[in-house]
Amino acid sequence: MKPILPLCLAALMVGAPALAWDRVQQGTFVTWTFQGDEITSYSVAEPAYDEDPAVLNVSLWHAQSGSVGVAIESDLGFGDCPRILASAKGNAHTGVTLVANLNATTLNGVTLHECSTY
Repeated sequence: MKPILPLCLAALMVGAPALAWDRVQQGTFVTWTFQGDEITSYSVAEPAYDEDPAVLNVSLWHAQSGSVGVAIESDLGFGDCPRILASAKGNAHTGVTLVANLNATTLNGVTLHECSTY
């Protein structure tokens, strides 16, 4: 099995991100919050092998902050998260919270802890 980073975050930012999405890490939890109209795309890549995790990819864009891609690997799948992202996408009045646990008791040590709207 190839080495896999538990949480991949790639960012190309233009301007200050304070007015758009937010990323906070507390201990082993990383929290992303953003509005539904910032979602440009999302997908779930299923693993080729049982030992590999699935990957949730979310692309965000904000006029003042540019674009950012969030990739969260999960051994336990993503549950209703794709449905939640679908209902939030394009809606400026719906906020989304994604929380990844970087020290989960799973094969790769990572799981999506929360995917919710506010």
